[in-house]
Amino acid sequence: MTTLQLSDENFQQTLNNADKPLLVDVWAPWCGPCKMVGPAVERIHADKPEWFSLGMANMEEFSAMAEQYDIKATPTLLLFKDGKEIARRSGAAMQSQILSWLQNELGNEA
Repeated sequence: MTTLQLSDENFQQTLNNADKPLLVDVWAPWCGPCKMVGPAVERIHADKPEWFSLGMANMEEFSAMAEQYDIKATPTLLLFKDGKEIARRSGAAMQSQILSWLQNELGNEA
């Protein structure tokens, strides 16, 4: 149930080695809604570690990947499966909304 700290340097390797879906929370230290979304995602991961691996990416250390994935806002949640982005969600959200989104996107795996 480890939360991975992602950066431009380790993201691609982490994505390539993922043995289950990877949820990436792209956040920024100055972002108010990030302070709500990050802990909510961590609580979901603590309750459902079998659903996905969790990576946290500080936008300031994730700038090249943020540009590659066209991330315009924080927080942004990116969901990857088999090395490909399958879903994203940006902006503030409550834990229940994030949980419903994950259940919908992961389908039978959730």
